Amino acid sequence: MILSCQNLSKTFVDRPILKQASFQLEEHEKAAIVGVNGAGKTTLLKMIIGQLPADEGLITFAKDKTFGYLAQQSDLSSSHTIYEELLSVKQDLVSMEQQLRDLEESMKHCEGTQLEEIMNRYTRMTHDFEVRGGLLYKSELTGVLKGLSFLDEDFDKQISTLSGGQKTRVSLAKLLLQSPDLIILDEPTNGLDPAGIVEIRQIIREYNRQFGVSVMVSSHLLSEVEQICDHLILIDGGRLKAWGEIGELLDSRPRLRLRTDRPESAAALLRRAVAGNVLPPCGIENGPDGILLELGESCAGAVNRLLVENGFNITHLAVERQTLENFFLKETAGDNGHA
Repeated sequence: MILSCQNLSKTFVDRPILKQASFQLEEHEKAAIVGVNGAGKTTLLKMIIGQLPADEGLITFAKDKTFGYLAQQSDLSSSHTIYEELLSVKQDLVSMEQQLRDLEESMKHCEGTQLEEIMNRYTRMTHDFEVRGGLLYKSELTGVLKGLSFLDEDFDKQISTLSGGQKTRVSLAKLLLQSPDLIILDEPTNGLDPAGIVEIRQIIREYNRQFGVSVMVSSHLLSEVEQICDHLILIDGGRLKAWGEIGELLDSRPRLRLRTDRPESAAALLRRAVAGNVLPPCGIENGPDGILLELGESCAGAVNRLLVENGFNITHLAVERQTLENFFLKETAGDNGHA
């Protein structure tokens, strides 16, 4: 476990935003927080990172674990170049490196006891510098920038001249350079063009794969969630409606897809069978791609038998896994917002 949230509640004025929400994130997991607009996704993230206090509940990080947070709107404003902006993350190493150069210069003009003292200090500082990654930080910085699709000629571009998407990538680069155990991203693909969205998606997945970092993403793009994350936290009406591994959640509502020569009559017969307890209670939808029944594989035989005995010609009958969009719409039925 890297993060545990227990019975979190938050109210603004008289409006409950979050009610008794509990979940946890394990190490190496990639979790998405989804919900309709105004569901409290950003509020939850701000509570987790400590920007907002919870009215009730407990937020616990595993011992010695760190997190980094990228806000929804990048407010990056700087007179630096891209490279200089990333160097600011490693300012402690930059300062140590300069102190070492100053000591090297001092040694040229000293002798005796004073020289010995400077050399001892230089040795200790050199060791500390190496232990803290001082010999590698410049190559690490360059690697992160190139991993975010910045070219060598981009390094000297002024931050003030960058587009919103480019500023987002610089902010993400600064976050990754801090090497957190958990990265928390609030709508990280907002304002990016399709190519930028693909890049950010690949970076998140690759960073998780290579370094085992845990990821928590707030997003309204369900297709992005399926491609980036393996766990889901669904908030609706201030309550935690679903939490778990995405595959298991989608499999928790089995469905049968049926095609026949007389779909409207078949759907009517199936509804009568449900009403008469011949089939278990289930939703039945008749659409252009056939009839969809919220029933599992164990009911396929009964459905097939019922229709064949009543003279229907079945051309297709198979178990179908629901999409994340279907799952989301079912869980948030009655809301007017969008994820």
